[in-house]
Amino acid sequence: MEQAGRVVWRQCAAQWRVKRRCSAALLQPGAVTSKVSPVGGRSSPLAPLCSALTRAASLSRGFTTHRPLCTGGRPCWSCQSAVGSSELFCPSCSCIQPPSEGRDYFQLLHCERSFIIDVQDLQRKYRNLQRLLHPDYFSRKSQREREISEKQSSLVNKAYNTLLSPLSRGIYLLSLHGITIAEGTEDGMDAPFLIEVLELNEKLHDLSTEAEIEEIGTLVQEKCHSLIENVRKAFEKGDLDGAKMLLAKMKYYSNILDQVKKKMVP
Repeated sequence: MEQAGRVVWRQCAAQWRVKRRCSAALLQPGAVTSKVSPVGGRSSPLAPLCSALTRAASLSRGFTTHRPLCTGGRPCWSCQSAVGSSELFCPSCSCIQPPSEGRDYFQLLHCERSFIIDVQDLQRKYRNLQRLLHPDYFSRKSQREREISEKQSSLVNKAYNTLLSPLSRGIYLLSLHGITIAEGTEDGMDAPFLIEVLELNEKLHDLSTEAEIEEIGTLVQEKCHSLIENVRKAFEKGDLDGAKMLLAKMKYYSNILDQVKKKMVP
């Protein structure tokens, strides 16, 4: 009776050791072996379970990673880690990222979406971004990183030049609301304004002295400043149609100023 008891105890102890080895296989995949020792020359009843656990542990080793894979935002092109839409560099591998779709120029330059902005602050932010993105700083990087740097730097330049001018800034702000100003159209313009523009152009064409040309330039510049203030008020009131009309007039005056600059250059 004692001998039979010892045999049962040995079998139970062997099965307990097998179970412990299988549990360890889940916790330490590298320690998993492909075989399970038989108990008393016969296959252990836990052998199928241990075999399945071994295969699962073996497969898990192929998916081990030291970086969190992308579960939100956009994936890094280099390491597939999650990158926020406003991040220029991957937080895991530090690779520069392509321009993020859906970000407007105001977001790119970290400015409030408004017609009136702090120009000095805009210039400071522009310089800081170019210190990070300019292709000169990526001359020793991979071809892909150099290409992305050129795209990012070009986009920052375009955004800066658009927001720097009140006219282009206002037109861009309208475009974010789905409103465009067609080129070369006079629809909606009042007749007195069109006559005034025609007379200014004719007068400028006939002028030859620098003083007379400067006088026209100063007059048109003052009209532009007045329009800028009116555009600001229109945007603040949410009057997008009014802002569109005023910006269209600014385009006419801007064209006259371009002609003044050309005549001033010998």
